[in-house]
Amino acid sequence: MARYRIKFNKKVCIGSGACASVCPENWELVETPDGLKAKPRKTEISEDEYDSNSQAADICPVEAIKIEKISSRKVHGVEEEEEEDYGEEY
Repeated sequence: MARYRIKFNKKVCIGSGACASVCPENWELVETPDGLKAKPRKTEISEDEYDSNSQAADICPVEAIKIEKISSRKVHGVEEEEEEDYGEEY
Protein backbone atom coordinates (compact mmCIF):
# COMPACT_ATOMS: atom_id res chain seq x y z
CA MET A 1 0.00 0.00 0.00
CA ALA A 2 1.32 3.43 -0.93
CA ARG A 3 2.42 5.92 1.70
CA TYR A 4 2.48 9.70 1.34
CA ARG A 5 4.23 12.55 3.13
CA ILE A 6 2.55 15.91 3.66
CA LYS A 7 4.80 18.94 3.32
CA PHE A 8 3.24 22.01 4.89
CA ASN A 9 4.62 25.54 4.68
CA LYS A 10 3.30 27.18 7.85
CA LYS A 11 4.94 30.51 6.97
CA VAL A 12 2.76 30.78 3.85
CA CYS A 13 -0.45 29.65 5.61
CA ILE A 14 -3.04 32.43 6.00
CA GLY A 15 -5.34 30.44 8.28
CA SER A 16 -8.32 30.32 5.93
CA GLY A 17 -9.40 26.98 7.38
CA ALA A 18 -10.27 25.57 3.96
CA CYS A 19 -8.10 22.50 4.58
CA ALA A 20 -9.79 21.81 7.91
CA SER A 21 -13.21 22.15 6.31
CA VAL A 22 -12.57 19.43 3.70
CA CYS A 23 -10.29 17.19 5.79
CA PRO A 24 -11.14 17.67 9.48
CA GLU A 25 -9.77 14.24 10.36
CA ASN A 26 -6.20 15.50 9.72
CA TRP A 27 -6.29 19.31 9.58
CA GLU A 28 -7.06 21.76 12.37
CA LEU A 29 -6.67 25.48 13.01
CA VAL A 30 -4.45 26.43 15.94
CA GLU A 31 -3.73 29.76 17.58
CA THR A 32 -0.16 30.99 16.99
CA PRO A 33 1.57 34.30 17.72
CA ASP A 34 0.87 35.17 14.07
CA GLY A 35 -2.86 34.36 14.36
CA LEU A 36 -4.72 31.22 13.32
CA LYS A 37 -2.74 28.74 11.26
CA ALA A 38 -3.55 25.30 9.90
CA LYS A 39 -1.75 22.28 11.33
CA PRO A 40 -1.77 18.67 10.17
CA ARG A 41 -2.31 16.10 12.91
CA LYS A 42 0.07 13.80 11.06
CA THR A 43 2.38 14.27 8.11
CA GLU A 44 2.68 10.68 6.94
CA ILE A 45 -0.55 9.27 5.56
CA SER A 46 -1.81 6.09 3.96
CA GLU A 47 -3.40 5.59 0.58
CA ASP A 48 -6.82 5.57 2.30
CA GLU A 49 -6.16 9.06 3.69
CA TYR A 50 -4.77 10.46 0.44
CA ASP A 51 -8.00 11.67 -1.20
CA SER A 52 -9.21 13.90 1.62
CA ASN A 53 -5.72 15.32 2.22
CA SER A 54 -5.30 15.90 -1.51
CA GLN A 55 -8.55 17.88 -1.46
CA ALA A 56 -7.10 19.95 1.39
CA ALA A 57 -4.00 20.66 -0.73
CA ASP A 58 -6.11 21.53 -3.77
CA ILE A 59 -8.38 23.92 -1.87
CA CYS A 60 -5.58 25.80 -0.06
CA PRO A 61 -5.70 29.36 -1.44
CA VAL A 62 -1.94 29.92 -0.97
CA GLU A 63 -0.75 26.42 -1.96
CA ALA A 64 0.88 25.80 1.42
CA ILE A 65 0.25 22.04 1.27
CA LYS A 66 2.10 19.56 -0.93
CA ILE A 67 1.79 15.79 -0.84
CA GLU A 68 4.63 13.51 -1.94
CA LYS A 69 4.46 9.82 -2.59
CA ILE A 70 7.01 7.89 -0.57
CA SER A 71 8.41 5.18 -2.75
CA SER A 72 10.36 2.31 -1.36
CA ARG A 73 13.18 0.28 -2.77
CA LYS A 74 15.07 -2.71 -1.51
CA VAL A 75 18.75 -2.39 -0.70
CA HIS A 76 20.47 -5.59 0.38
CA GLY A 77 17.07 -7.13 1.15
CA VAL A 78 15.97 -4.22 3.34
CA GLU A 79 13.18 -1.90 2.22
CA GLU A 80 14.15 1.78 2.36
CA GLU A 81 11.93 4.81 1.90
CA GLU A 82 12.76 7.14 -0.94
CA GLU A 83 11.14 10.57 -1.29
CA GLU A 84 10.20 12.14 -4.57
CA ASP A 85 11.84 15.54 -4.95
CA TYR A 86 9.53 18.39 -5.94
CA GLY A 87 12.32 20.95 -5.86
CA GLU A 88 10.61 23.17 -3.27
CA GLU A 89 11.52 23.76 0.34
CA TYR A 90 8.72 23.29 2.81
